[in-house]
Amino acid sequence: MSNIENTMHEGESLIYDAVKDMTKDELEQTVRKNAAAKNFDLNDEHMNVIRSLIEHYKQDCKTRDCLAAHEHMHFLEEAYEFKGGSKYLYRLFDAMPDTRGVLMPIHELAGLPALRLETDEGFGTAF
Repeated sequence: MSNIENTMHEGESLIYDAVKDMTKDELEQTVRKNAAAKNFDLNDEHMNVIRSLIEHYKQDCKTRDCLAAHEHMHFLEEAYEFKGGSKYLYRLFDAMPDTRGVLMPIHELAGLPALRLETDEGFGTAF
């Protein structure tokens, strides 16, 4: 197996492996413990979004690279469109200390591997 194939295989399984056997009780305990450690005021709305994302990971991260953030944010925006989509999600999670966005705080609270952010370190550099 080439290095590229091996890297892709590892990327495909990181999130799925982290959530595949996670029960709702384990998830809730982890999230509540991590929220308390960050002094983050967690409520049922937060837990509902986190549970939705975990179920998405369990169903959709078995066979593809799930470390890219865009697809998961799109899933959440569609799932919570009836509440305002991204505005609703940012209102809930962007207030968590030392994080930014929606997915980063969810991953921290749930104890999940970090996602690849959509940045290109070399973009804009010209010689």
